Amino acid sequence: MLKGLNHKELTISLIRKFSSFTYLNITQFLGALNDNIFKLLIVYQFIELEGIEASHSILAITGAIFVLPFLLFSASSGTLADRFSKRNIILATKILELITMLLGVLAFANHSKWGSYAILFLLATQSAVFGPSKYGILPELVPSDKISKANGLMTSFTFLAIIMGTFCASFLIEITGRNFIFASLFCSAIALAGVITSYCIEYTPPTGT
Repeated sequence: MLKGLNHKELTISLIRKFSSFTYLNITQFLGALNDNIFKLLIVYQFIELEGIEASHSILAITGAIFVLPFLLFSASSGTLADRFSKRNIILATKILELITMLLGVLAFANHSKWGSYAILFLLATQSAVFGPSKYGILPELVPSDKISKANGLMTSFTFLAIIMGTFCASFLIEITGRNFIFASLFCSAIALAGVITSYCIEYTPPTGT
């Protein structure tokens, strides 16, 4: 059946095997997974460098830096999602995530505390921009009678990503022999996968002005 298709048609055919909602759900799962892994990698590295007695301040600073972009940018990100294609915003944020993770590798390689915190702030910023488009695009991808179910699925996968991220961060540290560079390269691979899945989401036009 696929024998008569050229390379481009075959690629499109393979992409369409899954719905845009499936690609969206995978994209947001990978993003939430990455957020939690990278955040914990920062915590683990600086506890190792500064000692267990500094763990409380490291956890407090890391948590505050990660939350701050959601407080600062969530409202304006909702306006952005109305003015531009939500699919394009999702794709742009995933590309930004990939660039951020590659910079994160450099921050870990240099044991840069404030560099790592700056990368975490950028990571949280792209997540804050991603959020309104992630939920706003649902009515454009699924029938109106399936929106509640779609919301439930996305919420379930988000919590699954948080749980898995907590486990994966510890697991990566163990299997890499506490090599934070290799562990952060894994985050870059997750970000690349997110770029690919976000590209597979069908284009949606802007809905507002």
